[in-house]
Amino acid sequence: MTPLRNAMPMHPKISPLQMLLLIQLEASPKYGYEMLKSIKDAFEGIWEPRTGTIYPALKSLEKRLLVETQVRDGVGFYHITADGRQFLLEIGAQQAMNMKFSSRFLDTLTKWMSPDLKKNILSNISAMAGEDMNFVGGIIHFLDGSVDRNTKLLFLKTFRANLSRRLVELDTMINDLEAKTL
Repeated sequence: MTPLRNAMPMHPKISPLQMLLLIQLEASPKYGYEMLKSIKDAFEGIWEPRTGTIYPALKSLEKRLLVETQVRDGVGFYHITADGRQFLLEIGAQQAMNMKFSSRFLDTLTKWMSPDLKKNILSNISAMAGEDMNFVGGIIHFLDGSVDRNTKLLFLKTFRANLSRRLVELDTMINDLEAKTL
């Protein structure tokens, strides 16, 4: 049997919710409701996890020794552990591969969809055209003051080249469609 290429490190798998919790705790200790409110605010009504999911997720992280609880004034504050920080560093190294997978996954889905399903999805996306949708995702947030100049510059040049190729594709499609209506 061939080993999986680019396999995840030998750590417990965590859910997207647990990842959000762990990343919040990397910045500073927090109590559960504080993290719940932060997630609700960040997702602006698109996703609203409940307290009934937050606390079990935190307890699971605690069982895996990625988080620990310290009680202050009767309130349980969660802290990331050294193992939790190490986990984030290791999983961070996997993010480029995850993004590549997501891109290929979406590309494959759209290739396999029926014309009716594509039309339905495009109609729903178009209905949200008035919203400021960031198709680039949170990538730009990586470029804050904590990233050194050379890393930022290399990333931006690579990203611009990729985006330029996609814009050429879009312009070609627009021109072809407009030429057909004349």
